[in-house]
Amino acid sequence: MARRRTLGRRLLWGIFGYVVTSLGALATTWLTSLDVSPLVGSLLATGVGLMLVVIGVLMDHAQDGAEELPPRPTYPTPYPSPYQPPVRPPVPSRSIATVLVVILLLCGAGGFAVAYGAQWAGQRAIAFFEEQSKSPSERKLEDPGVERLGGTTSNTTQGVLTMTVTSVRVNDQVTVLTVTTENNGSDPLTLPLFGSAQLAVPGAATLEPDPFAGTWAETVPAGGETTGTIVFDGVLGPQEMSVTLSFTQIYGGPRSMSMEIPISPAT
Repeated sequence: MARRRTLGRRLLWGIFGYVVTSLGALATTWLTSLDVSPLVGSLLATGVGLMLVVIGVLMDHAQDGAEELPPRPTYPTPYPSPYQPPVRPPVPSRSIATVLVVILLLCGAGGFAVAYGAQWAGQRAIAFFEEQSKSPSERKLEDPGVERLGGTTSNTTQGVLTMTVTSVRVNDQVTVLTVTTENNGSDPLTLPLFGSAQLAVPGAATLEPDPFAGTWAETVPAGGETTGTIVFDGVLGPQEMSVTLSFTQIYGGPRSMSMEIPISPAT
């Protein structure tokens, strides 16, 4: 009868432990899906882990107490026995409070350090692989650069093509122009970058575009407009006052066009 009660208690404690572990796993999965900083994520993970450990310790403590059998009754012997068993000193028991304090100190601090270190290392690894996977054209645009446009400028060619420059940004590798192109004609216009677009800098080499960078749409539909960026390899001098944007070959309308762009000195 006592064995059946012990087996039943063990089964109940096992089911309870399974439920607690499953809830902890679900809580950890939900918390890690949140968009939080590594510090907050580490604190959440450590808190869930500590909660599971503390619950496990309390379960073991309660289970030991439930399974402890009462001492057998002793009866006085009818005659003195010549053999007296040695009396063992009582084993000092650690209180549950002491165990919980040790858990908080070791598991709390250690678990937080492991969780934060793992997240820090994981983010660094992801950033490293993302950086290695970037193309040379993407790396040119990592630095947004400094705005150098001296004023919005626009030019219309043959009443059909209107081009407006709204931004000139310069970093330490490239010069990026933001250009809006409007087609007032009845046929689509094509303004290719490769072999056509140029940025002339007075007293310096003409800059050529990177066809794999930027967001330039080469075709402008009839009666429509597009806005995109052109990335020119090379930078402007700090005292540059103007540059000239040219398209030497245009299809569907004017054969070519050019416009002067005012540039402000670098500060």
